[in-house]
Amino acid sequence: MKIQGIILAGGKSRRFGEDKAFAKWKGITLLEHAERILKKLYLESCIIINETQNYSFLKCRTEQDLIPGKGPLGGLYTACRIFENTSLLVLTCDMPEVTLESLLTLMSSHQVKNKITVFRHPEGFLQPFPGLYEPALSHTLFERMNKDQLSMIDFLESIPEKKVIATQNQKPFLNVNSKKELFQANSRLTGQWSEP
Repeated sequence: MKIQGIILAGGKSRRFGEDKAFAKWKGITLLEHAERILKKLYLESCIIINETQNYSFLKCRTEQDLIPGKGPLGGLYTACRIFENTSLLVLTCDMPEVTLESLLTLMSSHQVKNKITVFRHPEGFLQPFPGLYEPALSHTLFERMNKDQLSMIDFLESIPEKKVIATQNQKPFLNVNSKKELFQANSRLTGQWSEP
């Protein structure tokens, strides 16, 4: 099974106040962190961006959203259209605590017939990212975007052919939507809680 690494970085970062892909985690940007973890799995990376972003300085491939303004659903659709012959391991750029182990679990559990392999969050809902997706989903994604049905969780629930992995570990799913949340994540890492 061939797998392509995908990093979704096309969000507006409204609550963060600036492009959070460039916020620092362990001394590198969140975007670099996502790229490095995919590299550890010997996967090529492609970053899906919106029309206003310029990541031309990065060494890995970038692609703009084919249909702008549709959030993660639109980013996933773009990846499915561009990479039509390979499974897609999809991360977002704002999940600093995603682990190599969680990605390996997804990869070892996935079968093409399932179309989707994701975790069930300890609180009970399906966790869209990280996840493994098949490009055959592109038509369904397009239909949902046309109806402005942009919820990733609703999309996951609507697909019968999926593998769901139960977990009690919330850590890999932490995403940072504000500078305060990133500070708290960095503080957990260092054990220091004083203000910077």
